[in-house]
Amino acid sequence: MEEEQISGFINSFSDRYYPNDNSSHDTNPNNYYYYYDEEEEEEEESSYDHRTKRSKHAPILEEEDRISALPDSILFSILCFLPINDAIKTGVLSKRWASLWTSLPSLSFDSNSFEYLKDFTRAVDDTLLLHRAPKLAKFDIRSEYDKDLDPRLDIWVRFATNAKVDQLSLRLSSPYLYPDPIEYQLPQHLYANEFVSEFNFSFCKIKPIGLLHWVSLKRLCIQKSALREDVMRKVLMGSPRLESMELHDCYDFHRLDIVSESLRKLVIDSYLVCMLESEERKLELEIVAPKIECLEILGCFNIKCRIKDVSALVEAKLDFNMWNGYDSDEEEGACEKYQDIVRDILESVHHVKKLTVGHWCLMVVSIMSMEHLPSPLSKCQRLTMKTDMEKENLPGIARLLQSSPFVETLNINITSSYSYYIGSEFLKRHCRCSYRDEVKHWKSGGIYFKSLLVCLKTVKIFGFGERLFHGKEEFILVVQFLLKNAKVLEKMVITTPRDMQNERRILLLKFLKVAQKLLSFPRSSPHAMIMFPYL
Repeated sequence: MEEEQISGFINSFSDRYYPNDNSSHDTNPNNYYYYYDEEEEEEEESSYDHRTKRSKHAPILEEEDRISALPDSILFSILCFLPINDAIKTGVLSKRWASLWTSLPSLSFDSNSFEYLKDFTRAVDDTLLLHRAPKLAKFDIRSEYDKDLDPRLDIWVRFATNAKVDQLSLRLSSPYLYPDPIEYQLPQHLYANEFVSEFNFSFCKIKPIGLLHWVSLKRLCIQKSALREDVMRKVLMGSPRLESMELHDCYDFHRLDIVSESLRKLVIDSYLVCMLESEERKLELEIVAPKIECLEILGCFNIKCRIKDVSALVEAKLDFNMWNGYDSDEEEGACEKYQDIVRDILESVHHVKKLTVGHWCLMVVSIMSMEHLPSPLSKCQRLTMKTDMEKENLPGIARLLQSSPFVETLNINITSSYSYYIGSEFLKRHCRCSYRDEVKHWKSGGIYFKSLLVCLKTVKIFGFGERLFHGKEEFILVVQFLLKNAKVLEKMVITTPRDMQNERRILLLKFLKVAQKLLSFPRSSPHAMIMFPYL
């Protein structure tokens, strides 16, 4: 009797906060029967033989429920792939499912599923009230932040920590970022946690009063939050097992001095500060991290990023852009500054084995090449370039190849230029001012190397799509050049974007024509193969 009462309460809760989609449909039995009969009649002839044959060999009972017969561990895995509202809806399937969701090891809540914030908070409260799993693997809250939400967030965080949660995410959002954002202040008890291995915070103020104690933490991701340098020191000192740290749109710090023995990966994605024009040349973001092995600098910056010590670095990804809001009469000075920034960063990471150069940085290298400025020699063995494969990119591609004589694997990611940040168009205008006919320059064999691609074995080109047919000459020039000069090349793989792999016949014919042309080019390496996986 008690179980029936609990089941009834859970079902009423499910109907209240997470109603089934069918609840709004016509429930008249006659109408429903007519619809069902019409469907059966349409399918009867086409499936009769198949059903008859199947019934002879493998009869299936009508009441048999193979999914419900699975062990709880498998059912939990299935439910964990569903949003919490869909997982709760499964409670109406049968008695077995009625309370199954209450023992889920992972809970994710998104306020976008609700029309009003008060409905969201009430649903989360009641869900946690019914939840009975002794330990949580994951607890995730996604919501627009409001100061009135603080008491609820405190309770939810306490619930997660009491359940010894392994991964805790508080991904809050706010329309206000600069200059005075409103952030949720993390409760002090959270700074002494022995169980969490992964934190993901957004619009959260990290301000421990005393020492910080995150002994199990391995991954930390902070977004859109103020981080003072003393707080960063506490985080690093109190997280002895931290392996990866990501800072997205964070601010209030100007130096990252990372002496952690465990940290291996550092990601800095976008850094914008509000500053007066007189402060502009004084402010810099300084990175000192002698122990890290992977560094990613991404997004948009409005101050210089200076890398001082990354001696243990193995992999670097430079996919960022600078934007200072210059007027047109100051563009020349801005371009010189950009060249200094990119040259200094390339020099700082010259020893890495894996290097990725994004579209904006490649454009700056193109300008350096056209102005006959030197580029640091790189020891990388795996080079990735992101480009829109337009003629303004050709000098940068050539310069990076010239300065990377030890490259064994070359990846070229072709993406549309519209996907890049502010600043790309300005660089293209500057390239056109220093214009020389790059296509003619490559065709004439004007690209010279002292030790020409003597180590290059593998070339992978991603994103060969429809848009390339409008500027395919540059693409063909690069491929022809690589085939002609890579003396030990073993394979070149050219792939199309996933959304282009099932395109109409006319595009396939275009691809085939390009493929035939590429296959006809002479090759320096007798073992070189050209592969088109999706043609």
